[in-house]
Amino acid sequence: MKAATNAGFSKESVRTFADMGKTNGNWGTKFGVLTPATNLSVEDELWSMRVPEATIATARIIIDQVKWTTPDDLRKFVEGVRKRIPDAADHAVAVEPDALILGISISVLWGGLAGNESIKQAIQQQTGLDLYTAVDAAQAALGVFGASRIGVVTPYPELADAKVVDFFREIGVDVVAQKGLRATSARSIGEIPASELRSALRDVCVPGVEAIVTLGTDLKVAAVAAQAEGWLGVPTAAVNTALWWYALRTRGIAAQIQGWGSLMSEH
Repeated sequence: MKAATNAGFSKESVRTFADMGKTNGNWGTKFGVLTPATNLSVEDELWSMRVPEATIATARIIIDQVKWTTPDDLRKFVEGVRKRIPDAADHAVAVEPDALILGISISVLWGGLAGNESIKQAIQQQTGLDLYTAVDAAQAALGVFGASRIGVVTPYPELADAKVVDFFREIGVDVVAQKGLRATSARSIGEIPASELRSALRDVCVPGVEAIVTLGTDLKVAAVAAQAEGWLGVPTAAVNTALWWYALRTRGIAAQIQGWGSLMSEH
């Protein structure tokens, strides 16, 4: 299959901090981050990767369906989040951000590219701001990796497995191996230990895999995935790393950050 398309970030599109400071004052580029109320990892990992050229301000998305005890609970969670995104966006605009980042992945990939675009367009019409999503970030990251055969790690119940495969197939990427960690609630995702994450990354690094992607923005996996690149021997993109990288590059910020994997340090 054809690999996901390159994000197309050009040197001409990149601005220096001095340039941005002329219009963005003390903060550089301001990103409003929308993330579920149960999510700790998005803020933690994005702040850990913060660069002087940008800052974040978080608005919480209220969660109606926290526990996932039946197959239908995840669907209710996804639909509930989608309904609540506009409320969080209303809070985020109070800081007058330059753009918004949606710190959740399952709700935007659930409906494929069309569903992702629908969410983005609705928020753009509501706020006048671009919304950067995990769908955008994953597609762009795989484009710069030149990868069309991947391994995927998620925290999701079994119901999500087919949705993940369908999404990647739509962007021309084959999921060669997938490991779902079967979290029983939205809150429990962030409690999955690093040892289990390392094991899952190994499990999906099978022959023929050209890159590894993690989904589930509350998985505390960014540092683990960055370290894993060395012993897996393939590029590895944790979703929060990919989201932050995509947001920075889309806004013309070229800062290359060490310690968070090749996506951030080389692309």
